[in-house]
Amino acid sequence: MRRKEFLKFVLAAAMVAMVVLTLANCKSSTTTQMPDSKTFTSSISQSHSHTVTIQRSEIESPPASGISRSTSTNSGHTHTFTMTQEQLQAVNSGTAVTVTSSLVSGHTHDFVIQKWF
Repeated sequence: MRRKEFLKFVLAAAMVAMVVLTLANCKSSTTTQMPDSKTFTSSISQSHSHTVTIQRSEIESPPASGISRSTSTNSGHTHTFTMTQEQLQAVNSGTAVTVTSSLVSGHTHDFVIQKWF
């Protein structure tokens, strides 16, 4: 091999090596991480809706007693939102569950709870 051909070969090999190393070190610095909680909005009843927030941990490890909390305040009132351990387990397995709030001021609201992570 002549000197000129040898230098071309070495230069080409060096360029290929740089491209390979660059691609090997190219990693996305952004990773998508699912939120630890999600806020769900109810159906509209009497011209308003409510929200309720559920923690990811409540879905992944449902408490034996389930969960119960107040919804957001709207039109001057809240509702009680309750899910059983079985409902939380169903959501964790991928099933959407419809939960009806407590009856307040002559109406209820439905929440469709589904897995977000």
